[in-house]
Amino acid sequence: MLKLKGSLKISGDKSISHRALILSAMSTGKARITNLLESEDVMSTLNILKELGIKIFKDGNDWIVYGNGTGGFIEPKKSLNCGNSGTTARLMIGAVSSNPINCTFIGDDSLSKRSMSRVTKHLEKIGAIVHLTKKDYLPLIIHGSEELIPCKHNIQKASAQIKSALIIAALNIHGKTKIIENIATRDHTERLLKFLNIKIKIKKIKKKAKQIELNGPYEFKAKNIDVVGDPSSASFFIVGALILPESKITLKNILLNPSRIAFIKVLKRMGGKIKVKKIKKICGEDVGNITAEHSKLRGINIPSNQSAYLIDEYPILSVAASQAKGKTIMKGLDELRYKESDRIQSIIFNLKKIGIEVHEENNNLHILGKKTKIDKDIKIKSFGDHRIAMSFSILNILFNNKLKIDNKKCINISYPDFDKHLNYLL
Repeated sequence: MLKLKGSLKISGDKSISHRALILSAMSTGKARITNLLESEDVMSTLNILKELGIKIFKDGNDWIVYGNGTGGFIEPKKSLNCGNSGTTARLMIGAVSSNPINCTFIGDDSLSKRSMSRVTKHLEKIGAIVHLTKKDYLPLIIHGSEELIPCKHNIQKASAQIKSALIIAALNIHGKTKIIENIATRDHTERLLKFLNIKIKIKKIKKKAKQIELNGPYEFKAKNIDVVGDPSSASFFIVGALILPESKITLKNILLNPSRIAFIKVLKRMGGKIKVKKIKKICGEDVGNITAEHSKLRGINIPSNQSAYLIDEYPILSVAASQAKGKTIMKGLDELRYKESDRIQSIIFNLKKIGIEVHEENNNLHILGKKTKIDKDIKIKSFGDHRIAMSFSILNILFNNKLKIDNKKCINISYPDFDKHLNYLL
């Protein structure tokens, strides 16, 4: 049987890549971005910024961005295509809202079924004019304004994208904007603002809630940004090492933001032999190396209060659960229905095809681990979802390449070097 061995430097983090481009575009001066993830999603953000008048070009392996300031976007001559990227759509809608320009945002079929009103309702409240398709979807037209009203936003649904969109909009709003986050989410935007010396106030107001206060408009100088390795991309190889006998890998320069490595705690609770070593700080983020080796996994309960921190890792955690002894229950997965696919159904559909007992009750996923054998080729449906395709590519190694995944091109959305890096470790 094949196994994973060796060490690898993972591609740049997707979340930070988007934010590095947007905040560099809103700065003044020249920024050099190193290790930018050149996935389809990130390129959607990059190309939209070009349409908005930002000068961006590649220099060797780096990207150069000349910022036009927080109010420096110009009206685009054509529709802004977000492709498959929800991050691009929501963050860029926020970014243009406080500029006096009209923009039309479009996306692919999958993105055009994902809710945008969760962001635009906040922007409409402060004075942006938005026209949505069926009151919720792309295509949408937004009429931005320099006269948006500073106010308090109370975000009920845990979403780093909503929070980041409002923070980015507030950078060009005159006066105090307060954003209440009732359930903590990824804080890459806040960390990058701090690295760029942008003064914002963050305070805890309840056990899990925090308030972010901005007093705009801001003017800030560009700084060079080094994008560290993506832990969500690393999760596929980590689970691969845990479930494949005789495997042991080390992944280098991985982002260790606590809001992004909750899956490691989950895998350790399942019995995974994983070691994490912090080595430095880069652009406000902790960075380190992760070592994982073959382990005997056991089923566990994953409570719903963890779901905001595991949203991208549930597909690969489901693969781990399928190879664990006993039952794993993942609770509170309703947000998974609004990703690139309905990931609850995508996981169930494909695990059932390989003989795993799996079902869903009230957005809770029940998986009974089982060592199955496959004697013939089985078709796996990716549903155009990059994380489903990558998760079952890892499981495919265990089944000696008998899983035939229907659309592996969708992996380019987030990790174009996935196959190359996987083959390097095999």
